[in-house]
Amino acid sequence: MTARPHTLPALAAAALLAAAPGGALAASSASVEACTLAGPSGEYSVRVRNVGKDTIARVEVAGVRPNASAHGTNTISVQLPAIPPGRYQTAILARRGESAALVSLRTYVQRQGAQAAEEDIYAGRVAHVTPGNPGPGVLYTLAPLAVRGWTVAYPSTQQPVLAHGASVLIFYPARAKPQSRPEAGRSPSRIAALPACGQPAPAPRR
Repeated sequence: MTARPHTLPALAAAALLAAAPGGALAASSASVEACTLAGPSGEYSVRVRNVGKDTIARVEVAGVRPNASAHGTNTISVQLPAIPPGRYQTAILARRGESAALVSLRTYVQRQGAQAAEEDIYAGRVAHVTPGNPGPGVLYTLAPLAVRGWTVAYPSTQQPVLAHGASVLIFYPARAKPQSRPEAGRSPSRIAALPACGQPAPAPRR
């Protein structure tokens, strides 16, 4: 099951990473995990699986075409249709000869007869791992997966520790309006590994 991208006009990286405030919405029992599929000639897809108990009404998948300086040149938007529990859909962000990277996912559920945003999920990487001092745990500094523009601090006492450079998903309850970057000072609800498809991922942590 796949969906094809729609490429929007070129935007500067600053515009891709602009933020705006919004209101949080109540959570349901729907959630996702994701993995990436990369080919030898630039092909790049993201597989989104529903690991919750409720059907996900749709998923907005946002990507970017990064240049050699890690700045975005074009945004990519893919709409995935409904995903029942235990099933998945695949968003194709780049085909042969292209390049792309995942920026974010925004999930929607059906609530009172209408679709409502559920989670805003950002693709990132572990930029730094700082051992807890004093006490157990670590402090992660997270950055965008493939472009520049923000960092998020996330303390955790859970094991196993994510390695420096690891790809991760950064989860937040959805705001009323889509955001292209995490809001400064807002702590993630959880983080989870973003592995290549077919590779085992550590259990999500809260």
